[in-house]
Amino acid sequence: MEAVIQQQRLQPVDENIFEEMGDKVKRYKMLPVHKPLLENLQLPQFFLTVPKNIFSDDKALLNQEALLKNFRLGAEDIKINFEQNTAELYKIDIDQIENDEYDARFTKIEDMAVKEPIVEYILAKPKEGQVKDIAHQLVKMIGNMDPVADQEIRTYVERILISLDAEQLKDVLLKQLGYAGKIKQKIRQHIQQYAEMQFNDFVKIGKVFTLPAWKFPEQVVPGQLGPSLSKSLYEREGAMNGFELSFINEIAGLSNIVFWHRNLGRPKGFVINGFSNNHYPDFIVCTRSGKIILIETKGGDRDNSDSIAKCRLGNEWARQAGSQFVYFMVFEHNSIEGAYSVEKAKELIRQL
Repeated sequence: MEAVIQQQRLQPVDENIFEEMGDKVKRYKMLPVHKPLLENLQLPQFFLTVPKNIFSDDKALLNQEALLKNFRLGAEDIKINFEQNTAELYKIDIDQIENDEYDARFTKIEDMAVKEPIVEYILAKPKEGQVKDIAHQLVKMIGNMDPVADQEIRTYVERILISLDAEQLKDVLLKQLGYAGKIKQKIRQHIQQYAEMQFNDFVKIGKVFTLPAWKFPEQVVPGQLGPSLSKSLYEREGAMNGFELSFINEIAGLSNIVFWHRNLGRPKGFVINGFSNNHYPDFIVCTRSGKIILIETKGGDRDNSDSIAKCRLGNEWARQAGSQFVYFMVFEHNSIEGAYSVEKAKELIRQL
């Protein structure tokens, strides 16, 4: 059996992992007509030059952690827009009045929470004590953010809290979940930006490069199944949302398409490894000319929070992978730089 990529460490894992799962999963085989085409095909992935020793080669599959070796959260800014957290929050209690009648009672969370003994206890402390107590609660909510150490996160959170006045600290204490989410999002932004900067530097000096690494497995375990469409690579493919289904149905209908595959997520699918560890394109498509096309779709309900970075990564992968490989990010609405509309993507794919 061929290898698949384990996203956490980006190391190959044996396909026999499916066998170990026994009768709990349903496996679907690659259609025989496609096997000769894929027998010697490996999709490129990014590798990093590493020190060579008697136990290892001088290159390793790249992951985000390797790019964050010198990352220090303490050196990053604490500018966060908390304005959306200022909205009033209410608790709703539903009381049954009669058999089929109910009454909704609204309680302002701030008024309710301020009466809690722990809240009163923290607000009664000097600012230094408030900062430490509130930081402790926020860090627990933020959770593990490897490879950034918990102490670095705590110090970063305390820097944010120290910059706030008494009323702002009270607001943080009363709306902890919202503030923790904003801070976590900011830390992720810092991690992503630093990793991408290191990635670009390593590409520039040739320390990061692509090599053939990933083969299509002989069988897949999609979990939830999508509808049967023509030209699929396997007996059955994984589930799709409305836009994904509509789009791939149109692509499969093009005369130059040999097969399409609904790429699976971790750890079974193909990942474009790099400064982001989680870019699993939605589809892998093959044309009659031998082009392998990776397609990431973005429906109308998806925001662009991380799409821009993924698009840059996908396009860089295609640039380094060679002329046989192509990458498209396709938006149902509101495309971004480097991505395509549905009609433009179809027009170009038809010519590949």
